[in-house]
Amino acid sequence: MRRGRQRRIGCRGQRLSVCLATLLLPVPSLGAQEVIELPATDRALPVAFEEVYRIGGANAESWEAFDRLIEHLDFDETGRLYVLDEMQSRIVVVEPDGTLAFEFGREGEGPGEFSLPTAFTVFRDGTSVVYDIGHRAFMLFTPGGELDRHVRLPAPPGGAAGIIGIETFGKLSVLPSPAATYTVVDRARREVSVEIGPVERIVLAGDEAVREPIVKHRRAGTTTVTSSDDRVAFEPMLMAAPLPGGGVAFVDSTVYLVNVVNVGGEVVRTIRRPFSPGAVTPQLREAYIASRIELFKQELGGDEFLGGIVDEDMITAAMGALEFASEVPVVNAVKTGWGGHLWVERTGAEMTLGGLGGGPVDVLSADGGYIGTYPAGSVALPDAFGPDGLVAFIERDELSAPVIVVQRLPTAMR
Repeated sequence: MRRGRQRRIGCRGQRLSVCLATLLLPVPSLGAQEVIELPATDRALPVAFEEVYRIGGANAESWEAFDRLIEHLDFDETGRLYVLDEMQSRIVVVEPDGTLAFEFGREGEGPGEFSLPTAFTVFRDGTSVVYDIGHRAFMLFTPGGELDRHVRLPAPPGGAAGIIGIETFGKLSVLPSPAATYTVVDRARREVSVEIGPVERIVLAGDEAVREPIVKHRRAGTTTVTSSDDRVAFEPMLMAAPLPGGGVAFVDSTVYLVNVVNVGGEVVRTIRRPFSPGAVTPQLREAYIASRIELFKQELGGDEFLGGIVDEDMITAAMGALEFASEVPVVNAVKTGWGGHLWVERTGAEMTLGGLGGGPVDVLSADGGYIGTYPAGSVALPDAFGPDGLVAFIERDELSAPVIVVQRLPTAMR
C-alpha cells in the first residue's frame, strides 16, 4: 500500500464526464486530501463467521412471519435487532438471543401509526427513526417503542425529493437522494443535465428537519431520458455510507474511487484500486433486460398475476427502450461497519435478478488500509452492522420467504 499527498486530481484512465464530476465536487482544501493506493491483487479472507440466530422463513412463528419486501433493519448498542416490516406496518424488535422483545406500529393515520413507511434507522441508544411518505415526516420512537414526536421534512428548492434510505452513527442521519433526480417534467425525449445526489445530513432536533448537504455535484454534459423515473442502465450512481465520526464515505464514478468526507463536507481521504470498468456488450444488454423482466414478474406475483394486469410483451417493450451506459462501474455498493470499517462490494460477473451482483467484497480499515477481500460468491454485503461484530443478512428460503440471519464477524473485521 502506498500513501501520499496530492495537489490535484488527474483524469488519466477516466471518462471525461467522470473526471469533471469529481472536479466539480464542492470540497474546500482539496489539495490537502490523503490519497491511498490499494494493491491490485486480492488477499483472500477466510469466511469464519459465527451464526448467532436466524428468524423468518415460510414456516416461522407469527411474529417472525415477515412480508416478502423486508429491506430495512438495524441494531442498537445492546445488540437488539430492529426490523421494519413495511407491508405489515410494524417494527419487530429482536433480543440478542433471537427471541422476540416486542413489536410496535400499525397501519393508520393516527399518532404512531404508519401510512407508507419507506426508510428506517436506529440510533445507538435504541431510538427508532422511520420516514413515512404518507405523513411526509420522520417519526421518532423511544427505545421502548413509544412515539416520541414527528419531525416534518420540508421540500427542497425546486420541488419534493424522495428518500430511499437513512442511516446513522450518532444523532444525525445521512440519506442519499434517489436516482430520480434526473429532472424531466414529461415523457418527451429531451436533452437534460443530470444532477447526482445529494447526500444530506438531516438534523432532527426541532419540529422541522434541517437539511444540510454534504455531497452534491452535477455531472457535466447531457443525457437522454424518457421520464423522471428512468435512469440509464449501468450509469454510475451516488452511493454513500455514514461514518462514526459524522462524516461520509461515497462512490460516484465507474472506477474504484472511494472518497471519505469529514463532518464539515471536506474530502479528507481518497481510496483507489487500479481496476478498470468493464464494457457494456450487446450480450450483457440482453442478459440485463432478461433479468429485469424476470424481476418484474416476481415482484408482480408471477405469470398468473401478470396475465390479469399486464402482459409480458408490455414489460419486454419497456425494457427494450432502456438506455445503457458504455461501461459497467467497478463498485456496486459501499457500507460502513460499526467501528468504521469500509465494506466495498465490487460488481460481479454473474447476472442476477435486476443486475450484476455477487462480486468480491473488500474490507478496509477505518483509516483506509486494505485488510482483504471475500471472494465472489462467498460473502454477501451485510444488510446491517451491530456492536461486537454482529451483522445481519436478508436471505430467502426455498419459497422465497425472507429469512434474517444474524452472525458475528471475526475480531479483525469489526
